[in-house]
Amino acid sequence: MQPPQQDWRPLEALLGHDFRDHGLLELALTHASRETEHNERLEFLGDGILDLVVSLLLFQRFPKAREGELTEWKALLVSRETLSRVGERLSLEQWLLPGEHLRQRGSLPRSLLGNAVEALLAAVYLDCDEPEALPTCRKLAEQWLGGELARLPQSQERKQAKQLLQNWAQQQGSLPIYVLTDFHDHPDTQAFQIAAEWGGRRFPGAWGASKKEAERRAAWEAILLLRAEGRF
Repeated sequence: MQPPQQDWRPLEALLGHDFRDHGLLELALTHASRETEHNERLEFLGDGILDLVVSLLLFQRFPKAREGELTEWKALLVSRETLSRVGERLSLEQWLLPGEHLRQRGSLPRSLLGNAVEALLAAVYLDCDEPEALPTCRKLAEQWLGGELARLPQSQERKQAKQLLQNWAQQQGSLPIYVLTDFHDHPDTQAFQIAAEWGGRRFPGAWGASKKEAERRAAWEAILLLRAEGRF
């Protein structure tokens, strides 16, 4: 007797795409810890597709934005933190297929959700006929990232992110601090990764060519997360 097939329709409704090949959908949700065919190759492909479709979205939606702004916005939209939030909104945790030892931990690492978003975008691309593949992925990326896209024009806020976070934190009774979490020293340039901490909590880190730039971006990451939680 054959086991009942998985009903993917609720997930497909959330994703906004009905798969012709449900094997691709299942593969996109299968983590490497499962010790079988898994989604890492799809993650690789999805990362490239996401970069392209997000670049197209930004280029077309913000015709007056300068290169620096577009680069910063793209980095924000494709960041692991943003993609993890997308995965949460799509309720991916209940659909992921990790190995048993990960499942026994209870809640899964949030990074798995972001990885799965990339893999799913690649699965959609491969599921479509060639002429429709990229436009379909662009449409889904715009749909999945709708909230983040709507907040992008707040460029002035981003420039003042450290002051905004400090003012908010001061009202809560304590000030944020900034912690250097990684550093790259290349022959031609340097890069700093800094995370904001407040109230015993470390927010997602951000990279910058200087400590000042990295701190500003880290403050903005904290603000975005606090806003998503309805606290800021």
